[in-house]
Amino acid sequence: MKKSFLATTLMAGLAAASISLAHAADSAAPPPPPPPCGPMHHGHGPGGPGGPVLRLDGVKLTTEQKAKLKQIFTAARPENPKADMEQMHALHHQLREALTTPGPVDQAKLQDLERQISALQAQNALKRLQVEVQVHDILTKEQLKQIADRPEAPPPPPPPPPPAEAGH
Repeated sequence: MKKSFLATTLMAGLAAASISLAHAADSAAPPPPPPPCGPMHHGHGPGGPGGPVLRLDGVKLTTEQKAKLKQIFTAARPENPKADMEQMHALHHQLREALTTPGPVDQAKLQDLERQISALQAQNALKRLQVEVQVHDILTKEQLKQIADRPEAPPPPPPPPPPAEAGH
């Protein structure tokens, strides 16, 4: 369950990063829309887990910086975000199936599925971090200081408790 939540958070974070950074660049020409979130979108907003570190809201950007941001986001957009999400869904489905099938649990299969899920999550986190580095590189010292001087976003609220079962 924890890994599923992490995967969801990473996917949502990628979308949130694109939205927040793209919103800041919104002036001359709007950046391309972020990849669709799909049914797994339960993530946190900007600044939360998986969200952008360099929140650009309120930072005055030049026309050249806005154009560079658009290029960065266009290049960072996955070729087929639906396929990436479907791959993660398929791995989670296999994990669920292995854990709900009667009989002995195939530990090796579980470990392999977990390794694949972790690899996808790490790959997505690295891609987001690379985008953040590219954004950093186009900002001036003053803009970076403006971002650094802001208080960090508060942690997201805890998830709601599961619904109580009737009759208990």
